[in-house]
Amino acid sequence: MKLIRSLQSEWLKKSKSAVNWLTIVGGLFIPVIIIILRLVQHNKTIMGNSSDGIWMKLFLQSWQYLSIFLLPMGIILAASLITQIEYRNNGWKQLFTSPQSLSSIFLVKYIVVIFILLQFFILFTLGIYLTGLIPSIIYSDVPYPKEQFPVWEYASSTLNFFIDCLPILAIQYLLSLHVKNFIISIGVGLIMLVASLFAMSWAHGYIFPYCYASLQFLKADNRISSDVNIQAWAIFYFLCFSLLNYIIFMFKYHSKSFFSFPKKTKNVL
Repeated sequence: MKLIRSLQSEWLKKSKSAVNWLTIVGGLFIPVIIIILRLVQHNKTIMGNSSDGIWMKLFLQSWQYLSIFLLPMGIILAASLITQIEYRNNGWKQLFTSPQSLSSIFLVKYIVVIFILLQFFILFTLGIYLTGLIPSIIYSDVPYPKEQFPVWEYASSTLNFFIDCLPILAIQYLLSLHVKNFIISIGVGLIMLVASLFAMSWAHGYIFPYCYASLQFLKADNRISSDVNIQAWAIFYFLCFSLLNYIIFMFKYHSKSFFSFPKKTKNVL
């Protein structure tokens, strides 16, 4: 119950910050642009909605614009902003003196960050569906896609992209949790992101975790053929950096006396 209450409290903090708007705007930004393009290109939209495989074409088109830069950048910003809530309001001391263990504090914030990423993916997938639906509602001569919506294909592919993003989330959460100046954590993330653009063309680019979403898109779009299990590498990096972050967090704050509860003293008559 304490964990649930802590999660509710952290979620309430998040809802009052810029992270909430970043998630909503980021999740729907690319789908809205594609919807506008499909509405403008009326004749192409008629042919597209009448063709086979339109849902997967829309899926890959959306991820083409998102996976290489916008998604990693959004994770870098979200992970940095979620910890800045405490730094900005000077709330770390109050948080550490609350009746919560250090492990609970670490875990709750981590869960909230992961939920933010999950919320983003749900909004983005819903937006992709709307790119096929809205033109058929606005224009009477644009048919609703004749093929059945591929729920399983969308779910499995989206899950792969979600796993691919976990290492970036773990690294940026580590940086933002231990570096008070959020410009530094964002700057490091940007440097790693730019480096990932070069790593994609490297034969062993799979060892660089910031390019996993891009590699996953290229693989899904049949632009590259690789037997490397990107998701296995992503989970490995995620677990390693999460464990490292937890160890640093516990070592850093466990010995600080002002974070501990004051001992009760007996009244002496």
